[in-house]
Order: sequence, then structure tokens, then C-alpha cells
Amino acid sequence: MSHGADAYRDAGTEREAGADAREAADPFRRLLATADSELAGTLRDGLRLLARALDQTALLRPDDPGAEAFAQVRGALHDMLGEGVPAPPPVAAGEHAAAGPPGGAAPLPDPVTELLDGFHADRAVREHLGDARRPADPARAWVAFNCALLRLPGPAARDWRGRAARAAAAAPGAPVALPALDQAEDLLLPRPDLGIRGIRTAVGAAPLPEVARALAPLPAADPAGPALAALASQALTVAGLDPDALYFESLTPRPRPLADPSALADYTRELLTRLRAYAAAMPEGPARALEALIALDEALCSVAHLPPATDPGSWWNGLAARSHELVFTLAGGLGGRARVREPARRFRDVRDLTEDDVPMVSRTHPGRVVRCLRLYAEIDGVARRGRVIYGVDR
Repeated sequence: MSHGADAYRDAGTEREAGADAREAADPFRRLLATADSELAGTLRDGLRLLARALDQTALLRPDDPGAEAFAQVRGALHDMLGEGVPAPPPVAAGEHAAAGPPGGAAPLPDPVTELLDGFHADRAVREHLGDARRPADPARAWVAFNCALLRLPGPAARDWRGRAARAAAAAPGAPVALPALDQAEDLLLPRPDLGIRGIRTAVGAAPLPEVARALAPLPAADPAGPALAALASQALTVAGLDPDALYFESLTPRPRPLADPSALADYTRELLTRLRAYAAAMPEGPARALEALIALDEALCSVAHLPPATDPGSWWNGLAARSHELVFTLAGGLGGRARVREPARRFRDVRDLTEDDVPMVSRTHPGRVVRCLRLYAEIDGVARRGRVIYGVDR
């Protein structure tokens, strides 16, 4: 049989497979199109979580043998949901092979390898990150390095990020844009040679579509809206990238690695649920809105690491501080009806304000609160306990 006949046969097989896929998808489409159906809403949320989990897997496993087929699956999922296909994840599927030196020549020193060697050997870095793992895969190692910078003090992070930009010498390109809080900053530097587009915050950038939908009922005049959209978009994106990020879920004694797709899906669902709850609470008055905002603040602050980022100037602590600030501002408007406090400093001084706390072995912070997961609040005379991670010596 000729190559032309082979191509025709393949094309026919593809058409048949496409028809089968459309036929299989029809029950899904019929349910999704059912008005006022709670089942349809649950299915839609589940498909969005599935699409997000697949995107994150494609991001961290760009050489997966299913990458080419996934591009079609991705389009089909968003088509089924009736949504435009978003930009591909920051790491595109593709080969990572780089051109080596001519045959017989000594390998040229790799500035990125030297950078990562120096980073993992740096004593100051190890004080903040502990024994951070270094993935063998170049793309994963680059993503892990960039995520680790978000746990360092601001000056150290900027120094290492500057070194990385010089070592990688990336060609100009369009990174994935997320909304900025105040000013633009890089969250993931691009590596076109590895298929990594990079992520950068920008003033005026659109939030993630699922975040925008969750906050859509919020009045346009709500001053917290733009900040919440930026915080949630950034938190969801970085949580899905960071190989060491943990989900400190409420009422759960052990944190769950967000590298586990089920944990990431649960975190995503919880954060979006609390975004929607805050938007729905606004018409019920400031006291109810404050309760919902404290719950939302907890979701934003429930991603942490072991050891947690402890320097106030780290990106993670900056995100938590901005989220707390929104709560304090709203509480201030209630006058004597509300009192909000961040449990901090010595754990023994605040343990009466908290519950379900998480102990962490720490040689540098024994007996100290190292991360506030939930703020303490009193609203109209009703106390709501906070939650923290605190250090123990053994």
C-alpha cells in the first residue's frame, strides 16, 4: 500500500475516532446545558478542576509521551465547557535536548548548572529552605529553583533571580501574565530552550478565569475585589507549580503535598468556594462579609512549606500580609463590633487564641509561631479561634 493510502487510512481512522469522542461527549454536553441543574454545576466544576490538574501535569512533565494527544484533549475539555481555550501552561510540551559541544571537545561549562550548584550549596539559602531537593530533570529543576526563591528574603531572592536571568539569557518572549498587587515582578523566569514561557505579574492583567467567575457577583465598588483577584490568581498558579508546597487544610492533622493532583484539586475547589462565599456575603452586611473574608484569608494562607518561609520580606509572607491587611481594613470599619488579631511571637502567649495548631521541629524557632494559618477574630461577641504552625525543639 502506498504512503498516500496509509495517510488516507490514518485520516479516516482519526475521523472515526473524533466522531466517537463527540458521541461520547454528548451526554456531558446535554447535562452541562441543563438550566438550574446542581448536577450540571458540579460537573462543570469537576471538569474545570480536571483541566487544571492536567495543565499542571503537562507543566511539570513536558516530555510525557501523551503530551501531543493532551493538546487535543485540552481543547476538547474547554470546548465542552463552552469556554475559550486559555493560553498553554508556562511550560510547553516538547523536547529538552540541547545542542552539545562538537565531537571530542570538552563539555562547555553550563552557567545554569553552575548557578543551581551554587544555590543549593549556599549556607544562607539552606538556612531558609533546609535540604531542598533538586530534581534531575532540567525543566523541573528550573521551576523548583524559581519557586524556592519565593521563600527567601526579598533581597536574597532578587539577587539570585538576577543571577538566574543572566545565566539563562532568555530570548524576549511573552510570559504568562497574572494580575499584580502593586508592581510587576517575575514569579517564574522563562527558559525557551526548555519550553518554559515564564510567569510575570503585571498591573492590569486579567485574573485566572475561574477566579474572575467566582468574584463576578462582587460589587464593582468593593475595594477588596482587585486585590483578592490578584492574590487568588497568584496563589493558585504558584501552588500548582511549587514541588515543595503543602496544603495545611483545616481540621487535617497532616499537610498534603500539592504535587499530588488530588490535593491541588481540593485546594483549588476550597479557595474558589470561599471566593464565591465572600462575594455572596457582601449584601448581607459587613459582619457577615468579615466572617467570609477571614475564611478566605485562611484559604489563601493555607499553602506553606516545611520549613515555612519565616522572613517578612519573602514573597509568600508578602502574600499573607496583604491578605491579612484586607481583613484588618474591613474589621476596622465595624468599630467595636469586631476585633481581629494575628497570633504571633511566642506560642505559649497565644495558644488560648488558637486551635488545631501544627507543630514543626525547628532549631531556630522553638516555641515561636512561624506561620499564621488563620486569624483570631471576635465578631459581635462571638470568638473564632485562629490556627498556627509553631516550632518545637524535638
